[in-house]
Amino acid sequence: MLKQRSSTTTYTDKRNMRGFSMIELLIVMSIITIMTAASLFYLTAHQDLYEAEDEALMIIDVLQEARQRSLTQRETIRVEIDITDNVVRLIDENSPGTADDDTPIRELALRVQEKVTVNSRADNVPDNPPESSPVPSAQFRQSVYPGSENNQVATMRFQSNGTIIDAGSNAAGNTGAISTGVTLHVWSPDKDNASEAEVGRAITILGSTGSIRLWLYEPDAPTGSPHWLDSRRTSTYGGV
Repeated sequence: MLKQRSSTTTYTDKRNMRGFSMIELLIVMSIITIMTAASLFYLTAHQDLYEAEDEALMIIDVLQEARQRSLTQRETIRVEIDITDNVVRLIDENSPGTADDDTPIRELALRVQEKVTVNSRADNVPDNPPESSPVPSAQFRQSVYPGSENNQVATMRFQSNGTIIDAGSNAAGNTGAISTGVTLHVWSPDKDNASEAEVGRAITILGSTGSIRLWLYEPDAPTGSPHWLDSRRTSTYGGV
């Protein structure tokens, strides 16, 4: 004879049938909200921390493309860091001696200067990275080139022989141009003091070879240790 199943329902059975109470649901939702807010806070802080490095790597991509094009196309390729329009430009100069056939290859927007600064060295960064040959800080001058005329621009022109020259003094770039290395400082201003860097990066370009390198600034390096560290990072176009 089959035993009749007990009709007695335990407290646990009733609870399972009833589901979660409103208080329990509110507690769970509160925990999820707090964890989501904390995650977004740390994600935003992480993104802010690396904005300077992201911008430096973007500029390096443009510089590396300019270097490779100048060597393979046997032409002068110009890079302009324009802080008036807040862009970086890649331009093929084509025929030497004239600016009439200068051809823009691409133009990329830079972050707003309040987020990432490129036009000077931060007050709390006392020197440039220690390269094997002189790499003075980039000079932002009034441009004489079409497309950026009268804007404040740092100009680097990659030559077919691997060297780097500056803008020169006329639109054709064939007067007064000299070979020179460059250090471009890329840094995120400190929230409490906008003239100091919270995160510091620098790009060096050797005038004699066109070699490009990304450096990290370590303000808290121990005494006797270098503050500038070679990042060993690579760009889209290979080693920097």
